[in-house]
Amino acid sequence: MLLPPIKRSLTIISLSVAVGLMGCQSAPLNSIQQTTIVNAPVIKDKSNFTDEIVIKESQVMQWVAHYDWQLAQVINQNGNIVDIANFTPITLQVAPSSISLYQGCEQYRMDFYAMSAPPYPYYSHLAKIPKTCHNDNSTDTATKEDNSIQSLFVEYAPVRLNFELLPTSHLTSESTPVAIQAAPKRLALNIENGNRLIFIGSSKTLAAPTGLPITNELLEQYHWTLVSAVSNTYDAKGELTRKSLGNFYHPDHPISASFESWPDSQYASFSSGCNGSRAPYSLLNDNTFEVGIIISTVMGCGETGNRIESALFDLMRDSSSQLTLSLQPSEQVSTSSKNQINFPHYNLLQTMATGETLVWQNEIKEAP
Repeated sequence: MLLPPIKRSLTIISLSVAVGLMGCQSAPLNSIQQTTIVNAPVIKDKSNFTDEIVIKESQVMQWVAHYDWQLAQVINQNGNIVDIANFTPITLQVAPSSISLYQGCEQYRMDFYAMSAPPYPYYSHLAKIPKTCHNDNSTDTATKEDNSIQSLFVEYAPVRLNFELLPTSHLTSESTPVAIQAAPKRLALNIENGNRLIFIGSSKTLAAPTGLPITNELLEQYHWTLVSAVSNTYDAKGELTRKSLGNFYHPDHPISASFESWPDSQYASFSSGCNGSRAPYSLLNDNTFEVGIIISTVMGCGETGNRIESALFDLMRDSSSQLTLSLQPSEQVSTSSKNQINFPHYNLLQTMATGETLVWQNEIKEAP
């Protein structure tokens, strides 16, 4: 059973956990056309999202994901400043269900599989990731350990922590008062009975999105049904081969998706007609769609249902993809669609980082 959201106070940023996926039917991709926006509602431009005066609590982690963060200050539990002048710079990257810390060739990751009670809702281990580069300027081992990411945490022990969007002269979260004198783009990682790590953020360079504007509010407005799913591979000659993902076309297991905001986070929910699922997600300014760890109910769905659901969850879990929104050509709109003349009909193209392309179409969301 999915648990209800945990209410949080102050400026604690929630990284909650959960996710799932999509639906069925078939529609050839070559029929999906990019069109100009006609008879569609005006959608707020997200280009200035990271400069809004107020950031909704549910979108704080999404806002944080638009920045590269570098450690600027460490304060211990007694309120004293820790000297990090000799540290190799430490940077932070934020994903919907995890954070990663980098220092030269060293990388550590913390995954958030579950939540506990506030004020420190996140519970995780600091896990070292195998190196992907080589540092030829290595120094004394003891010095490296003293000035390492690991030295800022309790060694080999799980930690409880929270995230705090610090007030700025023009930017704050809903529950954080504006402080004119504060430095802009600051984020604190607070460790229970440990250090307070303060990061300064610089905007990521993101490409301009294509297609119609996409917002969290638009995604949440509709129920989305999967109508096409294909893999894309290139042969030795560089020629593209497309192959339908057979698991996603079963008539008894239509795949669908929906989106919702809770007071402290936002979630994508996916279904193939059996178990419900939920995962935190982020939608970046360039329409990059990031999904975190999926949590679902655990009913048995039969051999076929289990296979389809596993394929769906495996594709979406901890994934990154690119979204492109267009209006459906009129000949694609089903004459059996409910209230078809009362809302715009969209094609939502999702291009996975792993090469698959999925096409979703919107439907009126049924009242709960």
